[in-house]
Amino acid sequence: MQIVKKETNAGLVAGVAVGCLLAGALIGFVVALFLYRRRQQKQHGTYIVSSSTVEPKGHHAPPAQVPVPKDSGINLDKFILDAAPDQEIAGELHSLGSLIQQHVENNYHLYPINVDPRELAVALSQLGVVEGSLSAEALATLALEPQTRHVALQHVISQVLFSSVDVGSRSRLSMLPAPVAAFLQSVAPAEPGRSNEEASSLALNQWRVLSTFLLHPSRSQRTSLPLSDGAVASQAAGLASALDTFLGYFVSGDSGQQKAHLQAVIAEIAKLGYVLLSQPSEWRFVHDAGVGGGRNGVAVVCAGLVKVTSRDGTRYPTPQQVVAPVIVQV
Repeated sequence: MQIVKKETNAGLVAGVAVGCLLAGALIGFVVALFLYRRRQQKQHGTYIVSSSTVEPKGHHAPPAQVPVPKDSGINLDKFILDAAPDQEIAGELHSLGSLIQQHVENNYHLYPINVDPRELAVALSQLGVVEGSLSAEALATLALEPQTRHVALQHVISQVLFSSVDVGSRSRLSMLPAPVAAFLQSVAPAEPGRSNEEASSLALNQWRVLSTFLLHPSRSQRTSLPLSDGAVASQAAGLASALDTFLGYFVSGDSGQQKAHLQAVIAEIAKLGYVLLSQPSEWRFVHDAGVGGGRNGVAVVCAGLVKVTSRDGTRYPTPQQVVAPVIVQV
């Protein structure tokens, strides 16, 4: 009886030993397989993806994460145009105001004419003349009076031409580069709310700066976007023809000479427009008698100019006046 018990214990011990050996081998195999797969992932950049591709009903996958590009070390500020001095821009605007005055004095007569003021008012509305201190009807009346005609014509020419190169005006008679003008016409209005308006303004300003940079044929020069002579000439001819629907009633002498000189004035204003378009800060023209609003009985014979943002795109609490509008009491 004692002998049988010893044999049984010996068999049990042997069985346990064999079981432990098999379990150890299995664990070693699993560990080795795990390490091997980890090594393969590191070498080939593979990732383990869940085999379950069917989503339960009513379950929405989380939105895809937009990849964030790594910092390339390139600073665009080193390529974007340096801001032109305010005094330089102001000087250009003053010169253009004098050019508009010379154009009006040399090409439009002061004789009485018989035209319905409402007809002139319609032409002004089609040109996009904004009613500020003077309505379209009031401007038409001033244009018909010989004593105030030249002032009225300067007011109209100034507003239409400077609006044509103002990013903020989105004029359909634009003298800005065709891709820029087309995009501005397609931009949806900002949604109500101060934060939405500020976001739209910031986005539009950044788009303007980057678009001008990308449109520049010689970006490394860090100069203003150059004009395309052919494109500008075509745009100027179209704008001059549009203006002549109003100005044509008052042309003196050779209409061909008047139109050629008007196109030359438009081209000069386009040059300033391209300079402002290329600036890191955002600029706007002012067509009222003051930055804060207009005054009754006052014509603006040359637009003013304000700076809306700083170089980095930060919007000023109020526009910073650089050039005051040139006004004439009528």
